Amino acid sequence: MALAVGCTTTHESYDKKGNEALLIECGAALSQSVCHDRAKAECPKGYKVLSEHRGLNRQEIKVRCKGK
Repeated sequence: MALAVGCTTTHESYDKKGNEALLIECGAALSQSVCHDRAKAECPKGYKVLSEHRGLNRQEIKVRCKGK
């Protein structure tokens, strides 16, 4: 039996000060670690979590990559 759990997407975004950031959205059925794994892939030099939100249909984290 196959189970559809969702996917992750990444969008360019900005923090409150106007600095570049990434908004990573994950399916609500996925573990929060999936969002963090995507952040690690997008930010190979590391990242700082700016915000985390979990809703009924999705969860998201906003991060700023280090070393950009």
